[in-house]
Parts: sequence; structure tokens; C-alpha cells
Amino acid sequence: MKNLILGILTLVTIAFITSSLTNTTSQHECSFDKDSMNVVMRFEIKVKPEYVSFLKQSFDECKAKVLAQEPGCLDYSLFQSYNDSTLFCLTEAWATKGAHNAHMQLEHTKKHIAETRDIRDPSFQSKTGYTYWVCPGANEK
Repeated sequence: MKNLILGILTLVTIAFITSSLTNTTSQHECSFDKDSMNVVMRFEIKVKPEYVSFLKQSFDECKAKVLAQEPGCLDYSLFQSYNDSTLFCLTEAWATKGAHNAHMQLEHTKKHIAETRDIRDPSFQSKTGYTYWVCPGANEK
């Protein structure tokens, strides 16, 4: 009788642990399609030395409009290199690819791209740009 009770308790414990592991695993799987995932991007930009201030001014003007008018923007930041004042890192995060696509069609974005196109250092080739697709909620605690 004692062995029977221990056997039943063991089976119940195993079933409980298996159920817990299955529930934990399914919380980390993403059922979203790629177009509805968060999009995180990083770009490097190198400008001609005489245009460093202009790039920052143009970006700040664009960023103010992005944050005020684009609710799909999760992050829009420009960082200047400590070692090379002409090298910048632009990071963007968007709620969806559609939010980013809409951003690319807006006048403030087109203006910023147009006015900074010819200030870039033509000899620079970035090797560290990336795009990540992130399942919504994947990084929440």
C-alpha cells in the first residue's frame, strides 16, 4: 500500500513538472508573423568632418517629429563615436515593419534622408548594420 501511494505521488509530481515545463516553453514561442513583430535596426553613418553639426541638427529635427507623430516608434537614437567624431550609430526600434514602412514615407523622414545624403563619407563601408525581428513581449519580465 505504501509503495502504491509513493508511486501515485511520483506520477502526479512528474505530470505536474511536465505540465509546468510545457507551459513555460509555450510562453516563449512566438506565434506572430514576421510583419507584426517588433523591428530593431542599427546603422553606422560616417559624415564628412564639416557636416558633423549639421547631421546632429537634422537628426534632432527629424527625431522630434518622429516621437511626436509616430506612435509605432519604440526608439530612435543617434550616438556619436567617442574615438571618431564623424562616426555615428543610428538605432531604431518599431512596433511593426508596417510602422517603419510608414515612417519611411513621411515628409520629415524624406527631408532628413535627402538633406544628409550628400554629407556622408563616400569611402566608408559599414560592416556592423543589422535588423532584428523580435516577438512582442519576448523581453518583458
